[in-house]
Amino acid sequence: MNSSSIQNSPVQDHSSTASRSRRRIGPTLMTLLLTILLLCLPGLDAVGDTDTNTDTNADINADTGQDVIRVVRGLDGAPQTLEVAILHYGGSDGVRVDLVGAVHVGETEYFEALNRRLGQYDRVLFELVGDPAALDAPPVGTPSLIGLLQGGMKDALGLSYQLDEIDYSSPNFIHADLDADEFRDSMRDRNESWFQMMVRAWALGMAQQGKPGAAEADLLKVLLASDRRLAFRRLLATQLADQAGVLELLSGDDGSTLIEVRNARALQVLRHELDAGQQNVAVFYGAGHLPDLARRLEQDFGMRQLAVEWLPAWDLAGSAD
Repeated sequence: MNSSSIQNSPVQDHSSTASRSRRRIGPTLMTLLLTILLLCLPGLDAVGDTDTNTDTNADINADTGQDVIRVVRGLDGAPQTLEVAILHYGGSDGVRVDLVGAVHVGETEYFEALNRRLGQYDRVLFELVGDPAALDAPPVGTPSLIGLLQGGMKDALGLSYQLDEIDYSSPNFIHADLDADEFRDSMRDRNESWFQMMVRAWALGMAQQGKPGAAEADLLKVLLASDRRLAFRRLLATQLADQAGVLELLSGDDGSTLIEVRNARALQVLRHELDAGQQNVAVFYGAGHLPDLARRLEQDFGMRQLAVEWLPAWDLAGSAD
């Protein structure tokens, strides 16, 4: 695994790269589902110190989606790592708030680095649609569909699962999300449904469809690869980087429970912690939440972005042919 990298400039503009990526691969229903599972929803019941280097290496190029997740490539164009952003924010009063993005399945080393880093904050506000007490309880009953799907993705990719690796028992961890009933009630009150989201995703996919047959060709390459697991990792990593910004398009003008309503809850808890005198706080949420959270920190909290740091989450190096 490579060390984390940090940008000391405000925000690096990758919008042209992201837009080219979205034109190349339209957001299919399967891609949307995987993006939600891996970047937005590590719920149970839903329906550190690492070395840092200035990110100026001319030998790498990054495919990005909204500056929250990217694939770093070598000189030969081959993917090397999937990286997830940490957005560092500061206020005029000296308060520091870090938006720590997460991909919900990753290398064990990635979660170990996160555990070390998260232990350094006064408070860590974490996402979990469900009862956080259930994290320490033995599993009972039938696992949720989302849990089963995420577990299947973990096994298929040869990675570890966030809820198994992150130490949620740490005393500085504070639940900052909806519970399962609140999530369902919000979707009902806003006349939202998973079916509605899928239809909107299909419409976006038709409007932004890339080269006909491209997705099928990519899947065929995975099936024919000598290292199918690595080939699948690379394919999915590229799709995640391409589609990270599509989630906001799915929310519509009024936002969505999945992103904006849950973000509002997280920032409500953040406001409470800052009012209580906390000076160094992390908001630990899926990377798909970060663009909206960043805007709200700037608009509602008067903060400015100080730096962007990247943590390697998936190892993509090697030969899959």
